[in-house]
Amino acid sequence: MHDAFNVSLVLDKLPLRIESIFAHGQKLFIGTNAGALFVYEVKEDLENESLTVTLKETVKNFSKSKIDQLGIIKEIGVLVSLSDGCVNIFDLNTFELQRSLVKTRGANLFAIDTHIEINENGGIPTIITRLAVAVKRKVLVFTWEDTEFKDTKDLSSPDKIKTMAWVSHNQICLGLANEYSLININTGATTGLLMPSGNAGAAPFYNMVGIGGIGGIGGIGGIGTKVSKPLMIKLPNRGILLAKDNMSVFVDLDSSTTRNAGIDWSGVPEEIGYSYPYLIAILPKHVEVRNVETQTLVQTVELPQARLINQGKYLYIASFTSVWRFIPLNFDKQIDQLVDQHQYEEAISLTEQIEPILLHDKEAKLRQIRNFLAHDLFQQQKFDEAITIFQELETDPAEVIALYPPSISGTLYSGALHQQNLEKSGTNHENGLTSVNSDQDEKISKSEEFINEQKQQILLGKLLEDAVSVLIRFLTDRRQKISKILHPQPQTKSDISSYANGNYDHALKIAELVDTALLKSYMFTSEALVGPLLRVPNHCNVEECEGLLLERKKYKELVDLYHGKGLHRKSLDLLKKLGQSPDGGKMKGVFHTIYHMHRLGVEHFDLILEYAAWVLETDPVAGLEIFIDEHPEVMKFSREKVLKYLEGFSYDLCIMYLEHIIGELHDPTPDFHNKLIINYLNKIQRLSSHAPSDNSDLSHPPSGSETETSDEINKKLLKFLETSTHYKAEKILGHLPLDDFYEARAVLLSRLGQHDQALNIYVHKLQNEQLAEEYCVKNYKDDDPKKNVFISLLRVYLRPNNGEHMMIEPAMRLLSRHGSRINASDVLNMIPSSTKISQLYSFFEKNMRESNRNRNMNLIVKNLLKANQVQAEEQLMFYRSRRVKIDEDRMCPQCTRRIGHSVFAVFPNGVVVHYHCKDKYAKNLE
Repeated sequence: MHDAFNVSLVLDKLPLRIESIFAHGQKLFIGTNAGALFVYEVKEDLENESLTVTLKETVKNFSKSKIDQLGIIKEIGVLVSLSDGCVNIFDLNTFELQRSLVKTRGANLFAIDTHIEINENGGIPTIITRLAVAVKRKVLVFTWEDTEFKDTKDLSSPDKIKTMAWVSHNQICLGLANEYSLININTGATTGLLMPSGNAGAAPFYNMVGIGGIGGIGGIGGIGTKVSKPLMIKLPNRGILLAKDNMSVFVDLDSSTTRNAGIDWSGVPEEIGYSYPYLIAILPKHVEVRNVETQTLVQTVELPQARLINQGKYLYIASFTSVWRFIPLNFDKQIDQLVDQHQYEEAISLTEQIEPILLHDKEAKLRQIRNFLAHDLFQQQKFDEAITIFQELETDPAEVIALYPPSISGTLYSGALHQQNLEKSGTNHENGLTSVNSDQDEKISKSEEFINEQKQQILLGKLLEDAVSVLIRFLTDRRQKISKILHPQPQTKSDISSYANGNYDHALKIAELVDTALLKSYMFTSEALVGPLLRVPNHCNVEECEGLLLERKKYKELVDLYHGKGLHRKSLDLLKKLGQSPDGGKMKGVFHTIYHMHRLGVEHFDLILEYAAWVLETDPVAGLEIFIDEHPEVMKFSREKVLKYLEGFSYDLCIMYLEHIIGELHDPTPDFHNKLIINYLNKIQRLSSHAPSDNSDLSHPPSGSETETSDEINKKLLKFLETSTHYKAEKILGHLPLDDFYEARAVLLSRLGQHDQALNIYVHKLQNEQLAEEYCVKNYKDDDPKKNVFISLLRVYLRPNNGEHMMIEPAMRLLSRHGSRINASDVLNMIPSSTKISQLYSFFEKNMRESNRNRNMNLIVKNLLKANQVQAEEQLMFYRSRRVKIDEDRMCPQCTRRIGHSVFAVFPNGVVVHYHCKDKYAKNLE
């Protein structure tokens, strides 16, 4: 509890018994049992915190009997009094009787409401004052507009009225013997509230007060033999507090409960009042002050025989002969008291209820208290609730991380940074980050001591695991918000400049702190999440995380950390060490190094070549994947540099690389095609001589590279020579030995158009008649008789050079098989005169048949062309014979205008349109 009010004795031992009190400004009106009226002036000395009470006026014969109730209508300047069962109206200054409301004879209480209404017609504001008087089972409502009396309404009540209060401008809450009711003064309709029986429209009172564990009562007068009067108080925001015996519930004007729990007073209230923001109840032994929101008991005041209360801005409580003034304490002091007592939730409730004008920097104070509450909850091991508040406050991550042991917080656990961050409770949170506010609250230091004492508790075991789990939620949330700051989307360069000059550097520091703590948290709770964190852009501190990952042998994750920070040499050193170490575990070998090199990119090409050496020496075939993988970064490597680098290791690697870029990537570079052919030639020669070159002697040669025979390599060479169109044949010929590679030489000569030399190799060097004929079939072109390769082959057979023998029989076989492709006159000029006619029979037969076939085919084509010409001429004559008549009435069907002398077009169906309309009309036909 704390002190919400200072209680001062205003009057003591009055000679007459006090029956009613009412405060208006500095004036206190007291009605007595003898009908006398006392008017006091109560002045408050703020400096000395004391009251000065002066009796201003005594009206002894104010009433013939006791004054039961007093009230003031300041808008019309009158004092309202209830005495002897009648309501009377007096002048507020002279206390002369102005009017006695005869209709109120038998009244037992009244209630006053004043408000402003806007006239619907003219929009003129009007002060409306209503005086409601309870007369047995009726309610009389007297209305004034401004200072003019308007009318009186007579409303019926279900039962005798014991208490009454205005709860809205047109509704009155009535406290009856066994129920509460709302009565509408416009319609006269009544609605039951919290009745003991199940009447329509209202739930039983005992059900409502039983919510939340208060307990039930069997009706309004269900406890004890003494029946207490029903009490009610109008609360802000259309709320009503209904009380009977020691139970109270909160309802709204719709007769619905607004709280899950009501108030269980320590005794039966005799009177209840409301003084912002507290409820005050007079109980038999003392006065209780409670927070209207939390219902917490705030203050207890021992006042003997207290029985009357005047609620509102000036709170007075009176007994039979004494009056006390309840002076509210400064709200800042009240809140400080609660903070000093670590009643943070109560302090938050009070702060939220107070208007900002009544507190010094309300928002900063509220943030500060919520921050203390979060620390307190954390020390109570309510981690989830604490972290939720930290998230809502967007607390500096350093302050939250500092609550954890050194394994998570590192150097932050020393306490220095923790205290520094606590002093930042008055903060601004532009862009979601905490920054220092120069205007600090002096009261923070008191709560710092409490938090630092509690911070000494060390989290261990399952408790620490639970705490770290909620920390991960906090850090993940902070990480997302910091990312938006570090990667903004400014519209202009000036925006970028102004942003960078703001809290960008601070954001970088916070990002490093958050990511490092998040990695440590993952290492503690879920190591599987470490990798995904390090594989995305992050701001982890390399030194801290490096040691932790090495300690836990998280080498793969450490490589990801190095990669993300651009420390590629360190990552490759680590991969080499692990790859060559017997204790490398899953990281042993070259796979992880190759994978990492794929991600480096062309800007680190020299570094890749430097560390590719040990990979190629260890596993050449796998190492070649560094340069031939389909990764986008690998595709950007300079192929000339890669090839030059591989030439220092092995011809086999060069061949494999060239086969990849030519066969898979379809590289048309002539130099690459030339080098592949030359490497094929070198490899064939090496295999044939059984003497491998120095630069191919690797400890682990490529799989299958040395197992291929020279014949297999030769087949690949010949196939490549025949299919590739990008190599330079004349350059390759210079690399061929004169006494070998005859078939390859023949292909190259063929590429150069030197068919006679190529055929000479097939016939005389290779002595392969079939290959020679296949060569002729492949290169034969019937559209150029002067370059007939069959004639060239026949010439090689029949007119050899360099002293070779004439080959009559192969020549005759050639003529018999392909005679139709050779001109007879060329054959007759070339064959020896000693050749028998019978040997040429097959040739002449085929040649004549081919000539006849060609002649007949030409005749057929001629006749077909002549028939086609006749058809075209007939069609032309038909179209030339067609006529169309254009007269003045001829209309274009497209634009519906006359053709006239305009240029026109005629469609095959005879339709005539303007020339410029023909395209649109054609589309319509489609």
